[in-house]
Amino acid sequence: MEKHFICLANSYKHGGRCVAGIEVVPQSNGSLDIVRHGDGRPRWIRPVSMSANGEIPNHLAESFKIFSLVKLTDVEPCPDKAHSEDVHCSRMEICPLELSPTKAFLDQLIDTRHQAVFYYRGKAIPATMIDRLDYSLMLIHPENVSAYCDEERESSKYRMKFTYFGANYDFPITDPVFLEQFKNNPEIYSDLNGVYLVLSLGLEFEGFHFKLVAAVVFPKDWDATEKAQPDDEIDLSYMERQKLLYHNAYAKWTPEEDSELLELLGKNLSIKELTKRFERNEGAIRSRIKKLTMDPKENEKEFESDEEKLAHLIEMKNEIERQIEILREKINLKRSIQ
Repeated sequence: MEKHFICLANSYKHGGRCVAGIEVVPQSNGSLDIVRHGDGRPRWIRPVSMSANGEIPNHLAESFKIFSLVKLTDVEPCPDKAHSEDVHCSRMEICPLELSPTKAFLDQLIDTRHQAVFYYRGKAIPATMIDRLDYSLMLIHPENVSAYCDEERESSKYRMKFTYFGANYDFPITDPVFLEQFKNNPEIYSDLNGVYLVLSLGLEFEGFHFKLVAAVVFPKDWDATEKAQPDDEIDLSYMERQKLLYHNAYAKWTPEEDSELLELLGKNLSIKELTKRFERNEGAIRSRIKKLTMDPKENEKEFESDEEKLAHLIEMKNEIERQIEILREKINLKRSIQ
């Protein structure tokens, strides 16, 4: 089986590289159709080797750039807990297609489902809870983005701060190209409003899976010298950006629109055609179709499922707080010994 993906990350991983991107299907007219999950999220692919940590050797991966179109041959899925995107393949090669996506194109690739980074706001996921996740990669368009160097750290001292859906995050950076740029010109790359970030969940380390900035993605129309102003589009919230892209984004559906949507479904219109007709994004269209076609009993089951998810999240929160206390005691003990 062959698969293609737009490369969005080529980061450091255990002496090699972690290459990953979003799956696409090339069309005869030269366009690329984005492959999505049932909930509307773009589908990620991460080719891994047979080594213990799955890293791709540097000599094979260094030629893959951000926005390269990559072709994989003899693809076999090999998901590993939250790393559901992992695949084995016999060959990786770059296709002769130049991509330089704009903000509008990248907005089609961002994660529109998860409002917290890998379910909650912490810097790492305890290994005991990793089975509850079914994804380990996401592209986001955050706010208040800045890179900095924490000189007090012995490792992971190059870090990224950003805000996402009102929560503040601070993760290590593993993007080799960006790290080189930042080290050479820290004054330019410290203020990064308008960029997109690929976030990744690392392999287990001392009982935790740490969250990482695997790639800093610059849209074609990003200007390194441009400083964000209050009215700039790059400072808008996700909801406001969607309203700029889709006239009816977040507007209440009318009974007339519901009737028309059901009618057009019977005519087998594609989701893309429906987004143009109703001027709403794909997630909104899929969600409305699900609501209109779902049996009331199924709707009740979904409500119960949401309650169960909430209970699990509360349980996760309590477990995380317990782990924090254990780690804090461990640190304090080490300090007292020193």
